[in-house]
Amino acid sequence: MPRVEFIATGSELLIGRSLNTHVRRLAEALVPLGLQVARETTLPDDRSAIAAELRAALVRSQVVLVSGGLGPTCDDVTREAAADALGCALVEDAATLDRLRVRYLASGHELTPGRRRQALVLEGAAVLVNRVGSAPGQRADLEGGRVLFLLPGPPAEFQAMLEDHVTPWLRRHAGGLAPIVHVWMVCGLVEGEIIERLKEVGFDPGPLELAYCASPGQLEVRLTAPPDHKAGMARAADLVRAALGEHAYSETREDLAAVVGRMLQHRGMTVAVAESCTGGLIGQKITSVPGSSAWFRGGVVAYANDLKTRLLEVPGELLAAHGAVSEPVARAMAEGARRRLDADFGISTTGVAGPDGGTPDKPVGLVWWAVADREGSRALSRRFFGDRATIREWAAQMALDALRRRLIR
Repeated sequence: MPRVEFIATGSELLIGRSLNTHVRRLAEALVPLGLQVARETTLPDDRSAIAAELRAALVRSQVVLVSGGLGPTCDDVTREAAADALGCALVEDAATLDRLRVRYLASGHELTPGRRRQALVLEGAAVLVNRVGSAPGQRADLEGGRVLFLLPGPPAEFQAMLEDHVTPWLRRHAGGLAPIVHVWMVCGLVEGEIIERLKEVGFDPGPLELAYCASPGQLEVRLTAPPDHKAGMARAADLVRAALGEHAYSETREDLAAVVGRMLQHRGMTVAVAESCTGGLIGQKITSVPGSSAWFRGGVVAYANDLKTRLLEVPGELLAAHGAVSEPVARAMAEGARRRLDADFGISTTGVAGPDGGTPDKPVGLVWWAVADREGSRALSRRFFGDRATIREWAAQMALDALRRRLIR
């Protein structure tokens, strides 16, 4: 199998202004092909540094991919650096220039000399059309079977290039024997709990690899087997599935909100949300799912107690007797959301996200969430640890998962 190397360019990646997600996206595209990233390097927008790294990478690796530095600004120097490394000229591609002219005209902008630079490509390179942005990608086929890909840096453009050009080319020319991979998306369990559950069912990975990827409120469990271990994978997957039980909400990589939405839509039912400590995060997760208007009625962010009473009809005596962060108020919020927004289900969150505001009885990280339907409501609580964003993420995920579990009853 060829060695694949990735170089990310952009000074913003090295000063914390932008998060480099490209290597993750690339790795996810390579694994189904039986390939992996052997080396990843991040460089500033420095023409000589990029050229030097490219020369070294093309000695080490058969396939080299570079992202960033193909745009119209003065710090976009990857084209020039690649030409320096290869000892070739840059030429203007007529078809790309025409696309740029049409694109900028349609958006009411002039095709300035800087923008015209995006039509410069390595002499002899294949131009890779960018369906998302303006700067095209490039593929240079070099001596010794080596290949260099130059790809745009913006995440959406990079992803489109992987899907349209890089992955198809690798599948045709460089794909190895793909491993067998099975994933489970889990909510409500952490790694240690899963390990104990696997022991209880007698799981032994043998030649298979079991790995975890955790984020607040969800955990990906990934089982990987060599291509010739189909039977072993099937047996192992059955054990993992039994160990995870209903904590596993999907066996594909998808968001919990999408799973909940599919379940609601299948039943012809709807949900409304009432949020306090999560401040609209549940609504954001739901409305990020395409087509969510078919099953999401809307939401109320009621941070202040008087709004909980006025908008969600939470009785004032409940707030006075129990406080906002309590089981009775969480249930009343979910019931109020369901009733006021005319939905089949209501879900709510109320808690202490921190970093201050906690008390001995209600410490930072304590969250109540509830699900209500026409039969009544049920609330659960848990104390989460971490910063404010982590606690809020956990709370939103657990509220969505509570609705999922209600739907599979």
